[in-house]
Amino acid sequence: MSPGSMTASRRVGAVRATLLSYRVLIRQVVSAGRLAALGALGAIMIVVGWVVGNSPISQGHSDGALLRDGAGYADAFGLIIIVPIISLVFAAASLGDARDDGTLVYLWLRPMGRAPVVVAAAAVSMTVALPLCVTPTVLGGWLASDRVAGSGGLAVGILAAAALGTAAYSCLFVLLGLLFRKAVLWGIAYVLLWEGLAVGLGDFAARLSLRGYARSVLAQLADVNLNFGPNRLATSVIVLACVSVASLGLAALRLRHLNVD
Repeated sequence: MSPGSMTASRRVGAVRATLLSYRVLIRQVVSAGRLAALGALGAIMIVVGWVVGNSPISQGHSDGALLRDGAGYADAFGLIIIVPIISLVFAAASLGDARDDGTLVYLWLRPMGRAPVVVAAAAVSMTVALPLCVTPTVLGGWLASDRVAGSGGLAVGILAAAALGTAAYSCLFVLLGLLFRKAVLWGIAYVLLWEGLAVGLGDFAARLSLRGYARSVLAQLADVNLNFGPNRLATSVIVLACVSVASLGLAALRLRHLNVD
């Protein structure tokens, strides 16, 4: 077999392994209870956004102030609560639950590498988390802006920030689920104590926070001043992408040395 044929065969094998892992893991992650509870959290954000946008105080604001209100609400509720918490629940469960109930042993018995399993876990998390994170964050922020002129650009900025943030958090928390048994508790502590506070501690701390980069995407695309020095759009996207790739690489390395018996 030629080197080119061998490379193509390995690629096909990796794709098949990823798809197999995806089918197995998504059954572990998706449950009616999780979907209902986290869907309710998103519904609360949408309702509160509508109330904020239609409140008497908001009615007296200028269009620019309303856009800032919508962006601020999307940041304070969506990027700090909805996006990281929902991503955490599904990403930590994708491999964490599979390890605890022995599902990983089933995948171990098949001749496949560890990288396809990790990629599948991240894909499973994003499949479920993206609609649950992006939809309420976009709608909540858009409604909080009272749908004024320019709110379409705001919605685009929120959508990009929420989607990129969800992807980065999902990859990071897949790694967390392999490092700690009680990954959700560790993840909540990280989200509340660091991600929730870092942006407010100054620009330097914000550069060490995923929320800081997602927030920069929102501010740059929506052209809204959120009272901090945002990173460049390209820098924010690159950093979030690098965190995602690095997290998956470390997760694959961890999985290679993990005892799942």
